[in-house]
Amino acid sequence: MLSLKSLLYILIYLISLSHQFQIPPRDYENKNYFLVELNTAKSQKPLLDFISKHNDHYSFEHQLQSMDNFYVFSIDKSHPHNTFLGNHNSNNYNKLKRSLGFEHVHDDLVNDVSSLHLLPPKKLTKRLPVPMEARDDTPPKGQSPTDKAHQKYAQIASKLGIKDPEFGSQWHLFNLQYPGHDVNATGLWLEDVLGQGIVTAIVDDGLDAESEDLKANFNAKGSWDFNDNGPLPLPRLYDDYHGTRCAGEIAAVKNDVCGVGVAYKSQVSGIRILSGPITAADEASALVYGLDTNDIYSCSWGPTDNGRTLSEPEVVVKKAMLRGIQEGRGGKGAIYVFASGNGGRFSDSCNFDGYTNSIYSITVGAIDYKGLHPSYSESCSAVMVVTYSSGSGEHIHTTDIKKKCSASHGGTSAAAPLASGIFSLVLGANPNLTWRDLQYINVLSAVPVNEEDGNYQTTALNRKYSHMYGYGKIDAYKMVEFAKTWKNVKPQSWHYCDKLEVNQELSLNQPQQQQQKRNDKVITSKVTVTKEDLKVMNFEKIEHVTVKVNIDSSFRGRTGVRLVSPSGVVSDLARFRPLDSSSRGFQDWTFTSIAHWGEDGLGEWTLEVFGDSQPVNMKLVNWQLRFFGTTIDASKVETFDIEKDYSQVRRDRLESERKHATESKSSSTVASSSSTPQESSSSVQEQVPSSSTPGGATTTFEADQSSTSVADSAPTSKTEPTSSTTGSETPQTEEGEHVYGKDRTGQYLMGLAGIGFIVVVVIIIIQSRNHSTRRRRRTGENYELIEYDSDDDSDNDLEGYDDDDETGLTREDRRSDQARDRLFEDFNAESLPDYNSDMFKIGGEDEVGEGEGEGEGEGEGEGDAGKKSTNGDTKDQKSNSDGK
Repeated sequence: MLSLKSLLYILIYLISLSHQFQIPPRDYENKNYFLVELNTAKSQKPLLDFISKHNDHYSFEHQLQSMDNFYVFSIDKSHPHNTFLGNHNSNNYNKLKRSLGFEHVHDDLVNDVSSLHLLPPKKLTKRLPVPMEARDDTPPKGQSPTDKAHQKYAQIASKLGIKDPEFGSQWHLFNLQYPGHDVNATGLWLEDVLGQGIVTAIVDDGLDAESEDLKANFNAKGSWDFNDNGPLPLPRLYDDYHGTRCAGEIAAVKNDVCGVGVAYKSQVSGIRILSGPITAADEASALVYGLDTNDIYSCSWGPTDNGRTLSEPEVVVKKAMLRGIQEGRGGKGAIYVFASGNGGRFSDSCNFDGYTNSIYSITVGAIDYKGLHPSYSESCSAVMVVTYSSGSGEHIHTTDIKKKCSASHGGTSAAAPLASGIFSLVLGANPNLTWRDLQYINVLSAVPVNEEDGNYQTTALNRKYSHMYGYGKIDAYKMVEFAKTWKNVKPQSWHYCDKLEVNQELSLNQPQQQQQKRNDKVITSKVTVTKEDLKVMNFEKIEHVTVKVNIDSSFRGRTGVRLVSPSGVVSDLARFRPLDSSSRGFQDWTFTSIAHWGEDGLGEWTLEVFGDSQPVNMKLVNWQLRFFGTTIDASKVETFDIEKDYSQVRRDRLESERKHATESKSSSTVASSSSTPQESSSSVQEQVPSSSTPGGATTTFEADQSSTSVADSAPTSKTEPTSSTTGSETPQTEEGEHVYGKDRTGQYLMGLAGIGFIVVVVIIIIQSRNHSTRRRRRTGENYELIEYDSDDDSDNDLEGYDDDDETGLTREDRRSDQARDRLFEDFNAESLPDYNSDMFKIGGEDEVGEGEGEGEGEGEGEGDAGKKSTNGDTKDQKSNSDGK
């Protein structure tokens, strides 16, 4: 019988289904909140059961916006067990229970749910503000503003009717001071490529929907205020200007206020989350809010850019982004754009940020109006592209709150929305692009900049990649032209290597390090990826590589990590951060690299963990290499599950394939045996009639292991159909195997004829050895003397053979090609190969012992040729690695 309280909660839930309602106010002072994941895809019964079963302590609050199967509950802080409520299947829930002494408490609660997340309030931060610098207008050598640039600017403004007073100052759209250092979008405007029909959600601190620059392009349907829990995300605090400035970069209309947006006929929505404390549940909802309306989510925020923080999204947020790329834009995938971070001045790296190193985000760094790398822009192996923002004393000019214009917008916070606006132009030109197609177009169309500065490497795509600049700067015109004819890539696939348990320690101190060789200062671990591994996972080519590690360190900022691919491309996963003195190391941390885009993944991958010049103790506990890329067979596409262990899936599939191959081989052997009459034994005696021997006597044939058996003389499964003496034809299957019926007379006669022939040969040899070392053979009326060496065991000079015949066949046998073929197979079946032949050589003498002991067990079941190729590849790869 349901209690009154249960009925009340159920009623609240049913009301929430009927229409959208405001989330109840949060009381963080007296309550803890948590998120329950229940499988309610087919029925609401799991939720109703949960409410009824646990209503004495846990209060139902509401269903999570935009996230099916997730429900928010609360518990009073006075409850004795509220401290461990949270993070079942997330953030070490069971470890927390044990540490608090509640290991077996409320197991019935967590057994009913897929996951359970504690929802403590937190405040997401805008990218760290960039200090103003003095402007340096001195042009570089050989470059100066020209009348030609001003004339072109005037023509563009006139043709498009642009009268915005700040347009001339918007150097990122048309650079008069340093021609060419802009996004190159004006040519697209002249072709009416203006982002029509594309909506970008500004996930930030609000958006001034009443601004003269933005109200015409404001999309209310895709907007929500998660801080104040309402549909209109207006700036309400004194510093809520960040989102409005970002929105102006994208979609400020042509008018007489401030400047224009790079896609000034696209739309923007506002999702407000940065103006107060929110929970991971709110954050997850924000990143998929209006998924049927918003195409792009522009995010200029993340963990604090202080050079000390290591932070990633909660699992529920990761699931939200996964849902976004799987379901957004009608299944083509929402586009997530993240600013790389402004912590470069503190040696911060975007690979210490779980938002920017997500494979689902396009991470954008910054260059300034001179095309230089500003000191604040964070670098890492997850940076895909760069575009223009503040630096060298100049900033982005855009719309501001309170009917003002801004001339001080900057940092990677400005680079990300500018990229988002360009992506609006691209999607407007080709709406069929998937989220991965857009990433490909970024990788393939970006223009490398400052090649002498960026430490570029040439990748498998024959493209240059830099941790500082990614694949280069975005060129809007080039990118759109590239997109117009782009054909969609095949669906995504993935491959997880096994987790490698290393447990190797390294202790460095100043005096010892100066004397140590490099190999003594590096922990090295290697994993080999085989063709068999990738094939079973339907994996073709790499896009993203991730490395999940557990590394203990006494000083995290003094611990470096790099990954080297079989082709020699290096990903610096963790660079030194002098301010990061944490002793927690990297616990279940995932690094990401896009430097290996286009590699096939085959061969030996090397992970290196090393220290800087300061004392540090490190231990590489374990690591796991993961690939994400294209499928081999698009018809076998799967849906990715963020919580599934795909290394186990791969092992299970390999085991299944090997088992199937073994069973198939056994079945084939049994079938072959049943289709071929065999009577073999180590020592048997058979009475068989000889073929036409003198006197027609019956010969006793004794067979042993060294003799040709009866089975060897029988027709094999590959023999062509022959006619028996009775004229009956032997039927065959498609594979050429005989199908024996009730009447097997023809087959037996053929077998006996072959046996008889062998018996005759044996008798003649014995007789010839016993009676003479010389004999005559008559050919017509002539006689020819043939020398015979009694010590020679050759069977080539038997009576009845022609001089030029070395096949051992009589004239009568030679009249039948089928008989010739059959006997050729019969006699050669027992011949021994020449083991000194080149075909049996494994490799040159210099390869013996190369890589001995490495990769043991890899490629099991492959042929010798495959192994030889693999060994050769490994050798080359090792040479490359050593050279590196």
